[in-house]
This record gives sequence, C-alpha cells and structure tokens, in this order.
Amino acid sequence: AVWTKLQPTYIPEPTREIRQEAARGFCEQWDVPNCIGSTDGKHVTLKYPKDSGSQYFPYLQKCSLVLMATVGPVYKFICADILRIR
Repeated sequence: AVWTKLQPTYIPEPTREIRQEAARGFCEQWDVPNCIGSTDGKHVTLKYPKDSGSQYFPYLQKCSLVLMATVGPVYKFICADILRIR
C-alpha cells in the first residue's frame, strides 16, 4: 500500500533523462564519472505479523525486511526495492 501511494511521486520510473542527469551530477559534484547511482541496503526491524511463522525470521534472530535503495548525486531516490526475508 505504501509503495502504491508513494512510488509515482517520490520514485518515478527511471528514464534516459534521469540517468543522464544523475551521471552528470556524479561527475560534476563528486568527480565520479560513469556513475548513475549509489546503492545501499538495510535490514528494517518490524513487529512479527500474526501467524507469519518463520517467514520473516532471518539469521539476525529478529523479524525484518530488507530495503535496497539507489540515490542520485543529491541524495534523491532513483529506485528502491523491498525484499521480504524468508
């Protein structure tokens, strides 16, 4: 539900123009040529969903999701992916 509501506004479909603008920004601002994004991931701890069993229980011994995101040169999201740990 969160993705459906927020994605069109905050993470638009990547286009050639968005990628070219990001590459130009990384080259000019950070002196990193041929780069269109910086990617990182994070385990997000959450409350166990009712009757989820071991579906959300990874090696960290806590209930979590994995959020992977890529940002452009001015820290704006270019893309994001949320993975459910099984």
